[in-house]
Amino acid sequence: MNPYLALTRPGNMILTAIAVIAGSFIAAGPEIMDFQIEVAICCVCSMILVGGGNALNDYNDRKTDKENHPERPIPSGSISADTASIYAQALLGSGLLILLFALENKMPFVIALIGILLLTAYENGLKAAGISGNITVGLMSGAVFLFAGMAVNDPGPTLWMFGLAVLATITREIIKDIQDLEGDRDRRTLPASIGIENSMRVAILFLLIAIGLSYTAMDQFDGMASNAYLGGITLANGTMLFGIYNAKQEDYFGGQKNLKQGMGIAMLAFIAAAGLS
Repeated sequence: MNPYLALTRPGNMILTAIAVIAGSFIAAGPEIMDFQIEVAICCVCSMILVGGGNALNDYNDRKTDKENHPERPIPSGSISADTASIYAQALLGSGLLILLFALENKMPFVIALIGILLLTAYENGLKAAGISGNITVGLMSGAVFLFAGMAVNDPGPTLWMFGLAVLATITREIIKDIQDLEGDRDRRTLPASIGIENSMRVAILFLLIAIGLSYTAMDQFDGMASNAYLGGITLANGTMLFGIYNAKQEDYFGGQKNLKQGMGIAMLAFIAAAGLS
């Protein structure tokens, strides 16, 4: 893969664009067709911003990635660290500028700017500060749904997805820190501070809160929509709990994958219910 493309992690970029479309539909329903241009611009900009954030992350993690992820572009020598840094800044700056000047509604720009500020704080210290770093990543992930709601001028219906994404992402980040414990000697991550077992307990607590929150969202839907949501969110929660099981068996990569899959199923459950409402 081209190193510039690899730096952006295109899979994550595509998933972010899908999340923006999903969040917009959850907020607006069929009226999303009235916001085609706004949603399209927000999809493109979200991909650019996520790509820039991933490139910046690779630049800042270039030392630990020599052990944790030696195949990535910087540690593998495919691209220099300085070039990666310039590339990341160019992507982040262009994404913000497009939102500022291409949309009459400035709220997506505000959400994106807050996200960039959180990213900067994370990369400049919070990453190595344990649970606060995990929470920051969770907030950035959940902000995608608020961003989508702002694109169609109605963020209210996306608040549930925001909360679920924040909590599930925190769980996944803790498991990721357990997986990378050996290579993160210069970071005071949660597992480094309180140990693997206690970190797993914290991860499980966050996930259980997310599961409880997911069922309270049923009040938004009636009839077939309620049934579709119940079935979908139960499958999503089961998938994420299976991820915890895998992580407990020390299959941390599989556990992370299951958590991400569960988040995707939860998003589909919201889409199905919104479409039937």
